Order: sequence, then structure tokens, then C-alpha cells
Amino acid sequence: MTIGISRAAARLSGVALWTLASAAAAQAQVGQPASGADVAPVNSASDQTASSDIIVTATRRNERLQDVPVTVTAITSAQIENLQIKNFQDVQVLSPGLSFRESGTQGTVTSLRGISSTVTTSAPAAVVIYLNEVPINDFVAFQGIYDIGQIEVLRGPQGTLRGVAAPVGSITIGTRRPDLNDYGGTFIATGTDQPSFNGQAAVNVPIIKEKLAVRIAGLFDVNRNGDLHNPVTDVKSRADTKSIRASVLFQPINPLSIFAYYQYMRANRYDLTRVDGTGFVPTADQPFPAGYNGPVIRDGRDGIAVQENVTLRQFMSNNASINAKLNIADEASLSYIFGYSQFKSFTGLNSGDTDTGNAVLNYSPGQLFHTDSKGTMHELRLDSMGGDRLFDYSIGVNYLKTANRVPTNVGNNRGYAIAPGSNPPSGPATLLGSDILIPETRVEKSAFASATLHLPTRTDVTFGARRIHFKRDQGFQFWLTTDGVRDTFAAGPVSQTPTKPLLDTPSNSDIKAWVYDAKVVQHLDDDKIVYFSYGRGFRGPGANRGVDLPVLDFLRNLTPEKSDSYEVGFKGDFFDRRVRLNFDVFQQDYKGFNSVAGDIPFCMGSVAAFGFCSVTQGQVVFPGNARVRGFEGELSVNITDRWTASGTVAYAKSHFKNAQVPYRPDLNGDGIPDSNDQLAVAPGGLSVANPIFFRTSNGPISEVPKWNFTVQSEYTQPLSGNMEGFIRGLFSYQGKRSDVSGANTYAAEPILNLYVGAREIVPGLEVTLFARNIFDTQKLTFRGADIVTSVPGSSASGLINTGYHEVRYGAPREIGITARFVFGSD
Repeated sequence: MTIGISRAAARLSGVALWTLASAAAAQAQVGQPASGADVAPVNSASDQTASSDIIVTATRRNERLQDVPVTVTAITSAQIENLQIKNFQDVQVLSPGLSFRESGTQGTVTSLRGISSTVTTSAPAAVVIYLNEVPINDFVAFQGIYDIGQIEVLRGPQGTLRGVAAPVGSITIGTRRPDLNDYGGTFIATGTDQPSFNGQAAVNVPIIKEKLAVRIAGLFDVNRNGDLHNPVTDVKSRADTKSIRASVLFQPINPLSIFAYYQYMRANRYDLTRVDGTGFVPTADQPFPAGYNGPVIRDGRDGIAVQENVTLRQFMSNNASINAKLNIADEASLSYIFGYSQFKSFTGLNSGDTDTGNAVLNYSPGQLFHTDSKGTMHELRLDSMGGDRLFDYSIGVNYLKTANRVPTNVGNNRGYAIAPGSNPPSGPATLLGSDILIPETRVEKSAFASATLHLPTRTDVTFGARRIHFKRDQGFQFWLTTDGVRDTFAAGPVSQTPTKPLLDTPSNSDIKAWVYDAKVVQHLDDDKIVYFSYGRGFRGPGANRGVDLPVLDFLRNLTPEKSDSYEVGFKGDFFDRRVRLNFDVFQQDYKGFNSVAGDIPFCMGSVAAFGFCSVTQGQVVFPGNARVRGFEGELSVNITDRWTASGTVAYAKSHFKNAQVPYRPDLNGDGIPDSNDQLAVAPGGLSVANPIFFRTSNGPISEVPKWNFTVQSEYTQPLSGNMEGFIRGLFSYQGKRSDVSGANTYAAEPILNLYVGAREIVPGLEVTLFARNIFDTQKLTFRGADIVTSVPGSSASGLINTGYHEVRYGAPREIGITARFVFGSD
């Protein structure tokens, strides 16, 4: 179909509002397989106490937590079970400074030490999540965790030892390994009043004793996915997840060990958007009835949605790795690791509703989203081994590749019938939409080495380095469509055919860089160390894909991000290891930190080619120098043999250093940031000559609270026979915070969880009653801009302000019960 250029320009302005969010989501980083390593042994329930020797693999060796010169939080299988952690997001309450937060089109934002990692920058992750040493798509972790041996949260630049350079930190998830000697198994069932149900099971079978064993584990989870409901159409949100994992451990001869696992996960999410607001407010050029699109919603916690249908999002992942390790005469170990990951996400064009503010009645415009990506890895490494050595070393090479099996495809169709007068829009009519393809390939080759010198003064000095060759080829191709067919038109510099996109903005990178670190550790005695560490961080550049920005070079071509981190810490056990105290202070300086600001108005670059400004809004990725400073502390005490207590505290102040940050201004001085329509006509507003607003900022670089702390305690009491009762409490606090643009400030979140139950009611049976967020302190955690919908013909601008905002809140009070049955070696 051929369309006129004036119509194309108008539709570009409208369609952009519908495609920006989906295009940003399509930038999600896919899992990149990486290096393998020994998995820390599963720690028992007693390992929560101050006196325990928790073993971690932070340095790619099995070491006692208190001897590692890295700030690490080790979350054991016992803690995961005792605190009823079924969702990966709940891990944040056990690790100071770690935060997972839903944030509109940015998805789940991972934050650590005051720095956020969001997929919408299109840069590699600042915080990398590993499953059995293979980086995974974050969504795989967020869908559920089960049969876990240990989770480790590593802070500070990572990259000289693991395959992916992560400037902020890494989170490693280790699943339970098979037991070569004994049969065993675990069955767990949890139900809550939300309602929700979570079922987990695992069985261990030794095939050939001391040689070959298999462990099979599975997960089934159903919940209400935020418990949202449209009372008019009677649709409700919900979600379900199914997963199975098979692990094999093979030791044919004593020096050789081969560990392999495969995990399949499938999830369905039936999403509704939580909103608040007045609904539509009539204007002179849009005299539709007030509130025609829905009721006044004063409190988003009521769970009322106005979109008329759910959006079904389907996810599937395959993850696997093989780790073969050969010990050489007890002097060194040679390891070869292969990793594989695949992630699929699909939303059908006719299985969703993108009209979240219900601007168009009796019609649910869908949106196609399809991505299918895979990654592979090969690593060969040689590590020294054995005790009482003067010199330890690691050396190796790593190859990583990730690619879209098919280019990520985003498309949408919308049809509206506009009647003259005061009748609100309804559909369908002619279907106007877009078609987007996002091809991408990333290849990273690296060689690494690390060496530690053990001096007679009980001083350890470590140097490590990795040389990285990072190459990325990515694109963004955009077509306008009518009735699902790509349009044809040409005028001036802008044209489109079914095979030539309207927008074609490739973004390619070919970068070589070093990451390196140095550590000095002084052992004061067997139970206390002080250390200093320095690390150089690196992250490949982000990109503004899918955002029709003004032609500004520093936004079109972002530079790689580099950082320098400094840390001083102390780790110590006291009073026969009944008291543990760990403390560190840190500073990290960033050059060209890739950040993102949402709800930013700007003149569309393609329309500016015609000499006029068409204002739209979206997320803008931008670079800026920044600094973060802070400290972290941990104290745990065995008050008696049956009463333990612990607490953590974290403070991080992260801020820009005279960075140019995009923002939405308040030109009319009424105290409210101006709307797109106001900025299009206001004196000094947006224009071709001034297409986007910037201001110099020394403000926050992420939506992260400065203060976080937790306190937890447990008391146990013998009841009868082998039965033991227990009561636990967990209090967490996250301080107030602001978003990057400064538009919103969010209150502090205090949450108290209580647990009471008994173990060994019958041999192997434990039952726990629990209440999360017992005081029901649901705080606002996200507030979006006005939901503005493109409805061509509804007014001169073709845009309808629905009068609603997307909002998100913390989880409500949840009361539940868990039954856990264990037999054999488990």
C-alpha cells in the first residue's frame, strides 16, 4: 500500500509511542555461556551460624568464606529453605545493597552497590547472573529457583576469573550436585493465601557407587501475577512456571571428574497493567465523555486494571553445561568447560492488549514480540592446586558467542473507528501498525591469567588480568504497516518499501580492552584478615536502538564504559568463632557510565528531516561520568547454642559528576513537568534546533536507596523425641530513593517476616507456617508517565491522554504453609 508523506510523518509520531516500550524490552541481553568451576559443597543448616566454615567459589577455588579477599554474601541451601525463598527476587533481603525491582518497560532492574543493571541500555549486564557458572538470561532466574546448593553475591569488578566482565558484581547460583554414594530426595509443597502454590521435588540416584550418579529435580509454580482484575471484562492476571533439571556426576578414575547438567524451563504470564488516575478528561478538541475509558482509581493497590484483555507472554529456556576436570599429580588441574544457553520469548499479535489505558473501547490491539537467541562457550584453563605453596596461578582462554537464531521481531496492529462528535474511539477499522527486526551477534574472545604470592609474613599478593576482544553487530529495522502489510512511500530523504525499512540504524562495535585487578591480604591470625583490592572494570557500549532520537552523535554512538574500584575490608571471627564481623568501604569511579532515563520528550529525528518537530517520548540511553562510595557491614552472633542472630547494613551514594542528563522540563513553572503537547508549543520548547532537553546533573545515577539493612534471628527448642520447634524473624529495610530524572521520590520500605514450625515431626518431615510483610506495608515502587495512546483522527495531534499512570507496589502481606519431606542422603 502507498501512503502520503504527511500521513507517514503523523503516523511515525503516533506509532513511536507504541513501539518504544517494546523495542526497549527487545534489547534484553541473552544468556552468554561462560567459564565453569568447582561448585561449593552444599552447606548444612548449621552453616548459617557465626562459627561455621562456609565454603565459597568466589575466586574459582573452594575456599573458606572468611579467607576470601572479596566482599561475598553466601546464601546457603539452609537459609533458602528456612526463609521460604521460592523466588530469586527474595534473595535481596539476605544480601546488603542488592536490589531487584520491577520498573515499567525497563523490566526487572538489578542493582548492587548503588548501580543498576537494566537490559534497556543494550549494554552488557553490569551485574551478571550465573547458573552453574554459565551466564543466563535474568528472566530464567527470576522465574523461580529450586534444588539450590548455594548462591553467592560477589561485589566489585569481576572479569579476571570468570568469563564475562561485570563492572559491578556477579551472582552465582549453584544447583545441588549428585551424591555418588547414597540415595536421597526432597519434596516441598508451599501454599499461600494470595493464592499461590509452589511444588518442588528432587531425587538422587547413584548408578555406580563412587563412580556415577544422577540427580533429577523439578519445579511447578502457579500464582496470580500481581492479583489484577478488570471488573468489566472479568479478566484476571496469572502466571505459571514449569521446569525440570537433570544433573550427572561421573568420576571414572580418581583424578577425573565430569559434571554436566541440563535444565528446561517454560513459563506463561497473563499480564495486566496496574494503574491509578482519574480516567479520561475531556478537552476542546476531544469532547469525549469524562471517564469513558474506566473509573477513577485512587489507589493502585486495589488491583483494578482498565485494559480489556490480558497479554499472554510465553517464555522458554534451555541451559546446559559440561565441566571436565583432570587433576595432574596433585600439582595442577586442567579444566575444559562447554556451555550452552537458549532463550525464547513470544507474544502473539492476537494474544495481547497494548491499550493499557483503554483509550479505544471494545478492542484489544495486540503486539507481536518474538526473540530466539542462543549462546555457546568454550574455556580451557590450568590452575595450580595443593596446600602450602609459595605461588598459586590460573591461566586460560575463553570464547563466547551469542546470537539471535532469528532476528528479534516486534510488530503491532491497531485499528480505530473515529466517529464525529463526542463519541469515543472504538475499533477495529483499518489496522495501522509497525514491523521491527532486531538482529544481533556478540563475540567475545579473551585470555586471562592470575597469580598469588604467599609471603612468609602471612601476606598474600594477587595480580590478575584479562585481555578482551569484544565484537558486536546489531541492527534496528523499522517498517510502517497497514492491515499487516509493509507500506510503500517516498518523499525527500525518507522512504520505505516492503524490503527497505523506513529506519535502518545498525550499531556495530569492535573493541579491545584490558580488565585487571590487584589484592593484598594480611592474615592477622587464623580467624582475621585485612585486605585492599583494586579492580579495573569494563563494559561494552549501550545503544539507543528503536528510539527515533535527534541526530546527536553522543547519543547515536555511545562509548565503552570503564571504571576503577578501590576497596578496603576486614573479616574476623571472635570468641571461639561465636561472633563474626565483616566490614568494607569502597569507591568506584566510572567514565562514560551507560545510564537510562525514562519518559524523556524529544523531537523525532526522522520527522525533523521534513523541517518540523514531532514530539514523542521514550527511554533514552546516555553516557556520563559518575562515582559511587559506600560501606557494608555484617555481624552474626551465636547468643546460645539454640539462639542465633545476625544483621547486615549497606550504604551506597552513587551520583553523576557533571553529567548531561536528559529530562522533562517545567517551562510554565506550575511545578508539574510539561506534557508533550505543552513542550511542542511553549516558548523555548522543543524544536528542530532544540530537539531534546539536557541539564547538568550531580544527582543519583540509579533508582537505588542509599541505605539498606536486615536483621534476622532464630530460636530452636526441643519438643519431644527428635522433634524440634523453631521460630524465626527477618526484618529488612530499604531507604527512600528517587528516579534518575528526579520526577519521582519513593518512600522507604520496612518489611517484617515471621516463621514458626517444627522439624522431625516424623522422620524427615518439617512444617513451617509463615507470614511475609506481616504489617502489609505496601509502598509505591514505580510510577510511570501519563499513558498516552496514538489514535489517528481523534484530534490534531492524534494522541489521547487516558488519564492513567502505570504504578507498581511492593508485595502485600502473604500468609502460607510449607511442608518439606527429606529422605536418604538429602
